[in-house]
Amino acid sequence: MNSNKGYIVFIFFIIIFFSCTSEIARVDVFKNKNVSIQVDCEKQQEIDLYIDCDIEYTELPLMVMDFEFYRGEEQLIKGGLDPLLASPKLDEVKTELDGVTHWKFYGKLEGNFIPPSDGVFSIRPTLIKNNHPNLKVNKFELVLVR
Repeated sequence: MNSNKGYIVFIFFIIIFFSCTSEIARVDVFKNKNVSIQVDCEKQQEIDLYIDCDIEYTELPLMVMDFEFYRGEEQLIKGGLDPLLASPKLDEVKTELDGVTHWKFYGKLEGNFIPPSDGVFSIRPTLIKNNHPNLKVNKFELVLVR
């Protein structure tokens, strides 16, 4: 009986977590090289950054997600991080066959954006990667979640 209570409490927290978050934007940063995402924000309302990734490779690729955050023309933040270090990774599947690794996951990137005021902010993401000939990008989407 005790294990059932723990399971029910766990399910309850999962439902609460996902009901309190909502996806506000999704963009394929592999196909859209120079994209600017406009987000209407409320002061101090946190925006989390996720990656929806599906890649194939023979050598682990080197990648950086570079971000620039703007209010109008004023740059607020600039920085980058390794998107393959996203954590936690949900629905992760990593298989290897004949030396080719196929890796899919949906993961939270380190950090977030907390707007300093109400208004429209621009987020300009850029995916920087090595051009290894055996890297195949099936999907690489940046997801903004409030």
